[in-house]
Amino acid sequence: MDAQDHTAAGPRREPAVRAGTANGRGVLEGAFHLLDVLSAAEEGAGLSELARDAGIPKATTYRLLRQLANLGAVQQHGQRYFVGQRLARLGGSWHPDPRLRAAAREPVRLLSALTTTVVFLTVLEGERVRVITAARGEIKEVPPVLPGSELAEATAAGRVLLTQRPDGDAVPPGFTLAEWRRAQASVRRSGSVAVDHQEVLPGVCCVAVPVRRPDGEIVASISALAVRPAVPAGLTELVLRASREITRNLGRT
Repeated sequence: MDAQDHTAAGPRREPAVRAGTANGRGVLEGAFHLLDVLSAAEEGAGLSELARDAGIPKATTYRLLRQLANLGAVQQHGQRYFVGQRLARLGGSWHPDPRLRAAAREPVRLLSALTTTVVFLTVLEGERVRVITAARGEIKEVPPVLPGSELAEATAAGRVLLTQRPDGDAVPPGFTLAEWRRAQASVRRSGSVAVDHQEVLPGVCCVAVPVRRPDGEIVASISALAVRPAVPAGLTELVLRASREITRNLGRT
């Protein structure tokens, strides 16, 4: 469950803010785009690197960084920039659809207790896989999965959600074309179930299935992560049952 690694599009990317732009909306869009690029740099980034990856002129990037630093959204250590504490606090207050979270809370808790697995419900925010709610019972081998946390695209949860996008054939970040085609084929063969056989973390297996609204629209994925060398017998069916229970709960609200 590594942090996201969103690769920049390079010099061909259309700049978010053109040099000389005085339009307030353009500056705001540029600032958010720059923060998005910076948030993917776990070890921070220098001015030239940020300007290149964001596709924004270097002088404009510098000006935006100074403005964001004054607001506490960016902090500078030496020649590198990082997401500021103020922005990190705001990010921690992210909240998904409260109806979906309420509908999933008990099925997630019960599935974790019955299977001795780490269970989490995830949604797709753009191309980012975000956790809504999670339960891990007595399992201590896996760090807590907190609401708002991001999962890598290659996880079972990521594959389920990304293959169900309207533009599902577009290769998302984190995959080569060949890897994405294999992921699509695997999910389709299994009827929208994704299984991770120690592919992301050694000694860890995971089963993920989609969660639908009563009208059939896929809105989330529920996953059960087992700290075992193989997927436990019957786990897939239990995850599917939990998914159906969430759908029923959504119909009651």
